[in-house]
Amino acid sequence: LLKKGLLGGVVLALGGGSWLFTRPSASIDVPDGLRVLNAREYACLHALVQRLIPPNENFPDADALNTTVAADGVMAMMEEVTRDELKQLLNLFENALPAFLFGRRRQTFSMLPMDQQFAVIDEWRDSKLTLRRTGYLALRGLVMAAYYGNPKTWPAVKYPGPPAGIYDANAPVWKGGDTARPS
Repeated sequence: LLKKGLLGGVVLALGGGSWLFTRPSASIDVPDGLRVLNAREYACLHALVQRLIPPNENFPDADALNTTVAADGVMAMMEEVTRDELKQLLNLFENALPAFLFGRRRQTFSMLPMDQQFAVIDEWRDSKLTLRRTGYLALRGLVMAAYYGNPKTWPAVKYPGPPAGIYDANAPVWKGGDTARPS
């Protein structure tokens, strides 16, 4: 009965693939002071940073700028619901069961070789499933915000920085027009 029913098929598939849920993430040094990410999420996000911001002689190194830690800081400023959804997305991206179902891979994202990590990112980016495409865009946006939000990247893109005084909460005269003065 279990083998023939839809529910039985799901139960058997999950039972047979449950070992994929327990696959380990890459073992990397997790810095102290993370405000949002746990070690598994940090390992996945660190691997994403490495692939989405490859070394370029005209730009600062993502590791030198602590981009993964900066992404943790960006997430800490988000609403709790958004932060929780990004954490769920990182865990889905890192989990070996979806990796096996979509790409026949048996390792977590952070444990894959570089070329396979690029393939996974491309699969998410180009997927027919809206959830995967949206997830890719959310994670890419987080990484880019953390990297390009660092003033050390601004000269590489010829960004002079924000206008002086407009965003300074301590400025003697608020020049933000009708927008509320930031706290």
